[in-house]
Amino acid sequence: MQGSGYLLSARIVLTARHLLSDDMATTVVVPDGRGRISCRTLWAGDTDEGDAALLLADEDLVTPETVRAFQPNRFGRVAGIAPLLDCYSLGYPQVRRYNGRKLDIEQFQGTIKPASGIVRGGFVLEGAGTPPAARDDGQSPWAGMSGAPVFSGRHLIGVVTSDGAGWQHSRLAAVSLHSLAGVPRVARLFEIHFGEYLHCTLLHRTPDISAEFESRYCAYVAETFGELSIFGLDLSRSEHAQWPLDSAYLSLELVRGRGDDDAPTVQERGRVETALRNRWRVLLRGGAGSGKTTLVQWLATNAARDTFPDQLAHFSGRVPVVLPLRTLVRGAVLPAPADFLSAGGHPLSPPRGWMDAVLTEGRGLLLLDGVDEMPEADRARTKEWLLKLLTAYPRTAVVVTTRPTAVDDGWLSRRDFAEFQLLPMNGRDVTSFVQRWHTAARSIAQRGLERAELHTYEGQLLSILPRKQDLARLATNPLMCAMICALHRDRRGFLPDSRMNLYGAALTMLLVRRDGERAVGAPEGLMLSEDAQQKILQEIAYWMIRNEIAEAGQHDVVARIARLLPAMPHVAPPEDAPQVFRFLLHRSGLLRAPTAMTVDFIHRTFLDYLGARAAIDAQDINLVAARAHEPQWEDIVRMAVGHARDGERAALLTQLVARGDAIPDSSDGTRMRIHLLAAASLEHATSLDPQVRREVERRANALVPPKNVDEAVLLADAGPLVLDLLPGPEGLSDEEATAVVTTARRIRGDHALQVLLEYAEHPARDVRAELVSAWGAFDATAFAELVLARVVTDDLTIAVHSAEQLAALPLVGAVPDVTFHGDLSPAGIAGAVRAVRAERVTVFDNSRLKNLQHFAGQATSLTHLRLVSCAEVDDYSGVAELGLEKLSLFGVRVSQDLFGLDAAADLPALTLGVFSGSGEPETLTLSTRWPALPSITRLHLVLRIDEDTGSGRLREFFPHLRRLLLRLESDEPVTVDLSALTWVPEVEVTITRGPVLLEGADPFVVHRLSRPTEDPS
Repeated sequence: MQGSGYLLSARIVLTARHLLSDDMATTVVVPDGRGRISCRTLWAGDTDEGDAALLLADEDLVTPETVRAFQPNRFGRVAGIAPLLDCYSLGYPQVRRYNGRKLDIEQFQGTIKPASGIVRGGFVLEGAGTPPAARDDGQSPWAGMSGAPVFSGRHLIGVVTSDGAGWQHSRLAAVSLHSLAGVPRVARLFEIHFGEYLHCTLLHRTPDISAEFESRYCAYVAETFGELSIFGLDLSRSEHAQWPLDSAYLSLELVRGRGDDDAPTVQERGRVETALRNRWRVLLRGGAGSGKTTLVQWLATNAARDTFPDQLAHFSGRVPVVLPLRTLVRGAVLPAPADFLSAGGHPLSPPRGWMDAVLTEGRGLLLLDGVDEMPEADRARTKEWLLKLLTAYPRTAVVVTTRPTAVDDGWLSRRDFAEFQLLPMNGRDVTSFVQRWHTAARSIAQRGLERAELHTYEGQLLSILPRKQDLARLATNPLMCAMICALHRDRRGFLPDSRMNLYGAALTMLLVRRDGERAVGAPEGLMLSEDAQQKILQEIAYWMIRNEIAEAGQHDVVARIARLLPAMPHVAPPEDAPQVFRFLLHRSGLLRAPTAMTVDFIHRTFLDYLGARAAIDAQDINLVAARAHEPQWEDIVRMAVGHARDGERAALLTQLVARGDAIPDSSDGTRMRIHLLAAASLEHATSLDPQVRREVERRANALVPPKNVDEAVLLADAGPLVLDLLPGPEGLSDEEATAVVTTARRIRGDHALQVLLEYAEHPARDVRAELVSAWGAFDATAFAELVLARVVTDDLTIAVHSAEQLAALPLVGAVPDVTFHGDLSPAGIAGAVRAVRAERVTVFDNSRLKNLQHFAGQATSLTHLRLVSCAEVDDYSGVAELGLEKLSLFGVRVSQDLFGLDAAADLPALTLGVFSGSGEPETLTLSTRWPALPSITRLHLVLRIDEDTGSGRLREFFPHLRRLLLRLESDEPVTVDLSALTWVPEVEVTITRGPVLLEGADPFVVHRLSRPTEDPS
């Protein structure tokens, strides 16, 4: 019997129960799919449950390309009994056959009548056009339509079951998805196979406009956040400040924080795409200008366009909602989901219930930007609001950004947030950024001569940065890099030599040069000098800092300006304050209007710089010193030292020292932070009373060597002056030596390299591991030759992240364990493996690797090869020539056939981490396409499981298996029968997540690592 069906996933089909035969296997064919594939029945409804069934194919029914294009399933149910217009069904009826027997699709358009058939859990879809004529044999012309899906918009709401008798073939009867959701077995299968409940969104009698709105909203997000403001590109025309995100975005490195409970003992690090793989909830820390907001824009744009790379496939199909926290907390009550768009300043008004449906269906991606930009008093209520939100909508993905010290470690760990820190840009990142900035500038240059000059400036800057250590130390985040590029161009090759001078020059460029270059007259009816603009902006900034707001109401700012103008009669009278505000908003280049009612600074750095100058002008030395222990005042204190005159500077630093001295040593590190803040501020002290300098340095010297990594991070913030205080390794504990290396690594530069040289031959593993991790912070060749070549690496892993490091790796000498990250040359990897005589090699996220032929005949010492998310590998036959003791493949898709792997006749050990296209671990259902591997005696499987483990089939693929390691996980309670594995002499089971119960496991060793699923909060 032929019927129709709907693909819920690559292997699961929803169809009608009466199409199935009790004594014959069901075969499914998908157009442009992978041919006729046998399926087994997961569930078939009885008379009470409904005429529907769920089938599981033996292998994927469609190609991997089709799998990647799948959109999330959306299910709906009709509200009330009013007819629902503009619905349709797609299937393969008899009436559509051509050339005798060939099938074609028919789209049956009509109106759902939800009350018709409601007693039996069904409804009727009544056609809108002329029904087909009856067949001569008396059969329905709609034969073959059974099992076809019924849709309203993008929501699946039922399955066709029959051609209703007595209606002249004008209507089709269907069983509703809502009734199936009430069948316990169906609900359970959805949880197992999709990790979610079968939730049906309520659809009203009017045409479903949610899909149309969602398309408009995603287009709006893609356009709004798809352009990046690049500092310094708008000197000639304001529209030049925006640059396509695709061209301007630079993927930076992240390192896993120590705040979450399951953070690894060895820190994870990698580019954004790698670090956030399979992370649904992330707390991202980063300093001012480090790229946090740019990353939020990138996530929002890719979600809106559904263009995430494969590593972030778990975010695909989600609806992004960008919520600047500084805007949200302006209200007395934080917004409910229905108010998210208006609260975030987005102009579109969603249909009633749309946001609730998005979050309930697990399709939301909340991007909460700037915990540090709201008052400290509001952070607790914001956390409580977020936790309650996640309790109500537990399948929501969330990314939260903050400055490093704004909240404590583990702030959101109880909700399974992974914490990451944005790392400073390394030399490769800086080079790439400089090149992209100049490419963007050339694309908008009006004259050929200007474009030629930009080519020259780019070459000069790329030559200068590696040689000028003071400048290179500034160029460690995107904002500072952009400032340097803009000022280098604006000053025709001359650059400031300090951070404070860099900020000052950037302000002058924005306040004076910007309108001058653009030949703008006085469109607001007045002109303000640079001094007048700075004075007003300083007072606005200082007022915002004192009131702990990063975004202000425009009317409040206008009122503030009006109070300033009586003392500035040469600028404008007080009644012209709105005019002055408009001038600053449109002409200064420092203010922007996130909404029609609010205003903020283009970057927090300029707010702090101007506010610190206002504090010094107001002689608020005592106030600045009194707030020094607050994380959001740290940059303000440093800049205040830079703005201050000699006497003020000495007074401020003296107060900092005294305040630190007054705090007991047993405090929570506040004493150390204040003393180190004073030391870090010396960088901005162009002149200072020698006695005050000695007192500050004496306090810093007392903190050397740092006792642990936390102290090292704080010490490094004090800058290069610390390097002269750092001792050699003699007499230090291993933890202190590791902390010293961490300090030097974070400071960077030639002097720091000399410090690390002293530790290159240290015997402690932690010290050597920290040295190895420092490679990316220095010139690849110099560091490999001078430091890594002297480090004992027998028990360490060296990570290669760039072509420069790949080329320099042979300088290190013998390296037993190497990892290669990203799209490095496969031939280059193989050559480096041979040069360093590597024994264990891991390749991560390499789309250029197609097969293993590059390794064959070269890596003679290789014993263990691991491929992680190398999705383009389609031929494993080269493994036969490697003589491996073990092969590990992670990120293998269920649909892969592992072609050529059977050529490895002598391979004794294999690890398989099998994943589905969604990025989630797949169920333990082994593909029939895999080859038999009789040489394998040790097998390690990393898989997600349901009650059908398929464990009995292992013998087909691995008949000589002697040892089996199983890593199992499940989101829901599940019982697994492992009795079919007793033929394996040694079985060890590790349950990594979820409430998994085992049967038949008495002969086996079982470890349980999973934590309770309930959140104690």
